[in-house]
Amino acid sequence: MAKNLKLKIKNTQLAKAAGFAKKPAPKKGEKPKKAPPPEKTPPPEEEGEEKPRRIRAKSKSSFAPTEEMKTPPPVEEKTRELTPQAHVEATAKPTTPKKVEEKEEKLGPTGRHVNDLLAKAKKPAPKPKEEGKTKTEQQTPPPKKELKKGKKVREFKDLKPARKQGRGFDSRNRAGLHAGEDDSRWRKRRGQKQAPISREEQIDRPTTLKIRLPITIKELAVEMKLKSAEIIQKLFLAGMVYTVNDLAEDETTIQYVGNEFGCEISVDTSEEERLQITAQSVREEIKDTEPAKLHIRPPVVAFMGHVDHGKTSLIDAIRESNITAGEAGAITQHIGAFRCKTAVGNLTILDTPGHEAFSAMRARGADVTDIVVLVVAGDEGLKEQTVEAIQHAKAAEVTIVVAINKCDKPNFNSENVLRELSLHELLPESWGGSTITVNTSAISGEGIPELLEMLALQAEVLELKANPDARARGSVLESELHKGMGNVTTLLVQNGTLKYGDAIVFESQWGKVKTMQNELGKPLEEAGPSSPVEITGLSGLPSAGDPFIVVESEKEAQDIVQARVAGIKTRMLQQRKTPSFETLLQEGTGAKKVLKLILRADVQGSLEALKTSIEKIESDKAEADIIFTSVGDISESDIQLAAASNAIILGFHTRIESHAEPLIKELGVTVSLFDVIYHAIDGVKSLMLGLLDKIAEERDTGKAEVTATFKSSQLGIIAGCMVLDGVINRNHKMRLFREGKEIWRGSIASIKREKEEVKEVKKGFECGILLEGFKQIQEGDILQAYEIHYLAQEL
Repeated sequence: MAKNLKLKIKNTQLAKAAGFAKKPAPKKGEKPKKAPPPEKTPPPEEEGEEKPRRIRAKSKSSFAPTEEMKTPPPVEEKTRELTPQAHVEATAKPTTPKKVEEKEEKLGPTGRHVNDLLAKAKKPAPKPKEEGKTKTEQQTPPPKKELKKGKKVREFKDLKPARKQGRGFDSRNRAGLHAGEDDSRWRKRRGQKQAPISREEQIDRPTTLKIRLPITIKELAVEMKLKSAEIIQKLFLAGMVYTVNDLAEDETTIQYVGNEFGCEISVDTSEEERLQITAQSVREEIKDTEPAKLHIRPPVVAFMGHVDHGKTSLIDAIRESNITAGEAGAITQHIGAFRCKTAVGNLTILDTPGHEAFSAMRARGADVTDIVVLVVAGDEGLKEQTVEAIQHAKAAEVTIVVAINKCDKPNFNSENVLRELSLHELLPESWGGSTITVNTSAISGEGIPELLEMLALQAEVLELKANPDARARGSVLESELHKGMGNVTTLLVQNGTLKYGDAIVFESQWGKVKTMQNELGKPLEEAGPSSPVEITGLSGLPSAGDPFIVVESEKEAQDIVQARVAGIKTRMLQQRKTPSFETLLQEGTGAKKVLKLILRADVQGSLEALKTSIEKIESDKAEADIIFTSVGDISESDIQLAAASNAIILGFHTRIESHAEPLIKELGVTVSLFDVIYHAIDGVKSLMLGLLDKIAEERDTGKAEVTATFKSSQLGIIAGCMVLDGVINRNHKMRLFREGKEIWRGSIASIKREKEEVKEVKKGFECGILLEGFKQIQEGDILQAYEIHYLAQEL
């Protein structure tokens, strides 16, 4: 029966059970080494262990033990239970087994001995569970003894427990928080939510805070360690609507939020002070300067008044020049700055435009001057722009000297001018007031010496001084793009001395003085107070009226301007224009026509004046949309932009670049050039009128009554009519009335009288009328002839 028994046991398992070790395979080229002789002392036997009944002396099997070998090794020394298992060759690695201390013989046990050996092999007794150990520690097998030589064999069953981990490695393991924790208890609490932690215990909010304005609601919430919704809710309850990305620029609003959440917020103004460079105006800076450092400077005189009252002609008479001949339309259209020597001393003269479009220029001229010469034509009196110039001068707190011009004309009336001046709170000296008045003539030169003497007297009274050793400060009078020199700006130095190579900061532009020259084109190394100069080397064109100040280095100037521009862009993005109901209605119906314009001008001030004048054109039917403005000649990019946006290019005192002219015909762009500003404004108005559809007006021309009807196999029904009023023309339209209601309107196919085709029939005559496309005509119908006239609309 033992012979028929088939056991699926490998020889390696039997060898392990018997205590034999496998001989290592000898390397190529080496002789096999003999194992050392086994120790004579037999291993101790356990109590109660049975001895084998018989041992075969000799056997051909390699598993046969020697006679010296009495018993197999004790069971307690085995590390694993002897069970049938599959040996995975792919995972097993060749190892060098430990040398066998016992001597192996060629003979081994027979088949009957196998059963005896298996019967003697006892399973290890289960160890009692130790208290305090976790489930994972109880399941972990005892560590295996490492072999002295070679690597350990990793079998399939050794890898299997690693795939069944109780839980993944998380941050608590990394922090050592799971050490000594019971797995079963951890798994039971795995699906439960932790108790909420109060916000007061988790977040420590600041009690004092220092921020910079402007700041978004989101940034403020981060600084205060709050949610944005909490701040928005508080502001909404206070009547202020904000979103997370809205800017809070009001210091009062910020402090209100801080008080609501128990935080004292203060505003950090260090960045604003850095960008502002100085908080003092030019006059305040001069006032705070030590008297020993101040020197007398020439007065800055601005000639202001209505258009065509003789301002530029008066300046020509003072300078003994002829500027008026070079002006388009004989009117000044930008600020001219001159420095002239007179018998009473040096003067810096500003010639401002008198046209209504140049209101901003006059305001700038009044702000930078010491004395305003108000030029009034004696034959016309005070006009609209004269009154405006008075208001600008009063707002700037500037002394006013009135020059009553054109005294050489026969209809000159100075008393009328004095009376009108008194109505605007300018009481003349001859009437007991303080306003100086001088009668002048630019053509004959009469009164000009007296005018210069009065200007010198006023300058002496004002005690005009400046500090030439201070850093230069002043204002921009004009800016233009020169074809050969680039960005050119005319400056008026009000305090300090501007030197070649100085770094300058404007509102949104910066630069370094590369060239500097006076109004005559003479190069200068430096310019003192009250000096008008032209400079180059700027990053862009500054706006007319912008203040300028000199800083230490070019890098500092660039950093300041970049920070200013970034702040301007942020504010522009935050500006939200809420459309009115009328705007939405017009956009929905498309009732308002839009004229798209691209403006080009020679100087920045003229461009600004032209833009302002166009924007003042009011109309319920059309509007002008200025999509781009620039200084300089009309270029290819302007023409391409106009073609893409279906816009019209408007040039003022500028030209078209030679290589751009063929592109105008190719793309079909409309370009209009003007030299006089009011001609440009009239041109824009006519273009806006051209956008409007003409109004169709119906005018009645004749009336006829149907007295009979005739049927024709070829033509249909012909109406026999009597013309009651006016004329019935073949080319006129026709309306048909029946019982007082209009039932048809259309064209006349033909008119016949006595079988002859006629063009028209007058009152009191009969005729036959064939209507085009209408055959239901009846006796008693009234035919009303009319013609359509198309009328142009008004803005």
